[in-house]
This record gives sequence, C-alpha cells and structure tokens, in this order.
Amino acid sequence: MFVLKHAFLNLRRHSWKSFVVCIMLFLLSLGIIVTETIYTSAKRFTSDYSQQFSTVATVIEPDLSNSTHEKKLTKEQYLKFGESKYVKSVKMMASIPVSFNTLKPIEIPSPIQFQKLEGNELEKSFYQVGANWFGAGPQDLVKELAESGMEISTGNATLRMNECLISSEFAQLNELKIGDSIQVTVIGNEKKAPQTLRIAGIYQPKNTAQIGGTSEFMVIQSNDIFTNWETIHAVETFDQFGYNNVSYELKNQNDFDRFLKEMETTGLPSEYQVVTNEANLKMLLSPVNGVRTLAGTVLLGIFIFGNFGLALFSLRQFKQRQAEICVVRNLGITKKQLIESRLLELLVVTVFSFAVALLVTNWILQPIADWQLLNQKMLMGNVDQLFSSMPGGKTEPIKSIPMMFNQLSFFNTLGITSLFLMTIIAIDSYQLFKFEPLEFLLERNVDE
Repeated sequence: MFVLKHAFLNLRRHSWKSFVVCIMLFLLSLGIIVTETIYTSAKRFTSDYSQQFSTVATVIEPDLSNSTHEKKLTKEQYLKFGESKYVKSVKMMASIPVSFNTLKPIEIPSPIQFQKLEGNELEKSFYQVGANWFGAGPQDLVKELAESGMEISTGNATLRMNECLISSEFAQLNELKIGDSIQVTVIGNEKKAPQTLRIAGIYQPKNTAQIGGTSEFMVIQSNDIFTNWETIHAVETFDQFGYNNVSYELKNQNDFDRFLKEMETTGLPSEYQVVTNEANLKMLLSPVNGVRTLAGTVLLGIFIFGNFGLALFSLRQFKQRQAEICVVRNLGITKKQLIESRLLELLVVTVFSFAVALLVTNWILQPIADWQLLNQKMLMGNVDQLFSSMPGGKTEPIKSIPMMFNQLSFFNTLGITSLFLMTIIAIDSYQLFKFEPLEFLLERNVDE
C-alpha cells in the first residue's frame, strides 16, 4: 500500500518532470509504432503483390547480323521447349525494323518549337519515327495488342500469308482501307526488293474517345504493322536483321532453374541467354522496398538513440532526486520499496504515453506512408510503364501501401516501448543500489 501511495504522490509532486518523461516516451512510442507498422506493412505488401505475377522466362537471341552460317532457332524448336511440364503458356513474337517506301509514317511533335523570323508565330517541328513489323499467331497477336492498350476494330487476328494489320491512324493518314497493299523495306537491307503486304485488318486504341490525346508511346506504336509468324519469317534476311521474342510463363516461381537446365539438355545453344522478369518485378516494387528500407532505418535509429537519450536523462534526474531519496532512506524506506514505487510511477506514464501514441497513429500513419511512397517514386523515376510488361495480376500502378496494424505489430511496438521503460528503471535501480546517504551528505556543499 505504501508503494502505491508513494508512487502517485511522486506523480503529483513531480508533475512537470513526469510530464517531460511522458512527452519523451510519447514521441519515441509514436515513432516506433509508425515506422514499425510501415516496415511490416511494406514487407507484407511486397510479398503478397509479387505472388500475383507469374515468372516469365524470355529467350534472348545472339546478334547474327554479321554471321553467315548461324541460324536462329525455328518455331518448332521454341514450341518443343514450351512442352515442358514447368511451362504454363508460351508467347511467340517476331519483329524486324522496317521503313515505308511510298507511305507517310506518323510523326511525333518535337518538344522544341521554332519561331518564324517574320512574326511571333511559333512553328511546330516534327521528328520521324521508325516502324516495326511484328509477326505472331492469332492468340499472341491479340494478347500483344491488349497489353499495349489496342484492339482490332476491323478484321480479325487470323491472318493469311502476306496479310497484315495496320493502325487506324496510319490508315487515315495514308487513306488506306481493307484490301489495299503496302510496301515495306527492311532497315539495314535497302538493296533488297521491298515486301508487299495486303491490309486485312485495322487496330486502334481501346478507348477511342482518347485517341486525340494518346501518349507518345502509343503514337510510335501506331506505325507498327502485324502479320502472322510465317510471313515475317519468309523474309530472306530475317536471320540477320530480325529478332524472335519468345517467352515462357512458368507454373511456379521456383521452377526457373529446372526449366533452364531442361532447355539446355533439349537443344538450346550456348550463345542464347534466358532471362526472367524478376528484374522488372524488383524495379516495379522498388518504391515500396524503398519505403520499407527507410522505415527500418528510422526504426533502428529511434531504438538506439532513444535508449541512449533516456539513459542520459535518467542519470540527470536521479541527481536531482538524491536529497529526497536520502530523506526517505533515513526514515526506514528500503531500496526495494523505492524501486517498486519508481517502477509503478514509470509504468503509469508509459501506459498513458503508449495509449495516446496509438490514437495519434490512426490519424497520421496512412498519410505518412503515402507521402513516403510518392517521394520514393519521384526518386526512382517512373516505373509505372513496367506494369504493362508484367503478365497476370494487376496492371494498375501502385498508388498506396495499405497500413495494417495487426496483433503482431502491436506486440512488437509494445515490446520496444517496454525496453524504453526497462532502460529508465535499470539506470534508476543501479544508481539507487549504489547510493549511500552518508556519502551523499559528506559530499554536499555546506550551503546546500
């Protein structure tokens, strides 16, 4: 009973000192709760979000432009790799850069504008962009267009030999329609006769209401033409100037090493490389990992410097309480009773500080996390364009990290806050056991 009464009397007598301790513990608890919750939420978000995307292994072909005897892998060889038990689906695309002989490509406005000498009118300049000729099967063609925000408006994806799809903007610019023929020349091999293709379909952006405001990337795509796989591989110089982009979506994220070994044993040349989309996934989640790293660093800093600061503060406060301790010790109060009284006093202050910190955290936690995510995105650049290249899962950019203060976070933060309490009581207990009233009286100045 004496311990309880003495503790609450100290809280009332030393209300200002208790308030200072309360403020310190509140700020430390608030920092611990916020950073620990952000750290664990970002870690959980990264783990859960990465599970939405499949592992995709892409075959990188060597440069055969200067080779006279090497041949690219055939379609049958690529399909044989796709028969593996580790593969969920196969996507096969072939591409080659081309230019148009008599047709006008869509140009992109240059960001630099020139002023006419005769007046103040600004004259826009344009720069010409190249075009790509893609070859794929019907399913892969539709998938490629969908991932690029396009869809077939006229015709279908089942193309015959020497038939092609063009964009609606390219068709309007050159006044082309279904059934017309176009000629393209492979860039780098202009001496050869141009390839003649017949228009069998037209594709356009899915949201036709925003065609006039499409991005520069979509404008560049508007020059691309699509044919089937056989048509593009019939080009005589495809092995020199063309590329096959073949990717395999794996059933399990842990199957890549086994799948790569199987490809090597079934005929994959040593010059070919196989890479995964793991780098893209890491780059895509880099802002979230940046928030997590920052939160973990701040959490560690608060823990280390918080304990150090509390230890110094406790030493200073003990010196100010020595006279009072001397009096109560001479009255017969034991050291154990003083320690229990101090522990109860600090426990009340700590519980109050922790409770207030929890309430404040509910208001500021999510805004702080969103602000840090925005800063990380600005620091690391625009990674949103990687979402269109990630198969499966969501295709929307990460705009927020949901903060989840669960039971584990509660006990983690409560444990760290308890360590702050233990730091103070450990310093006070050590000083109290060392304290001798007689030595204290002898060391005091006469006028004290």
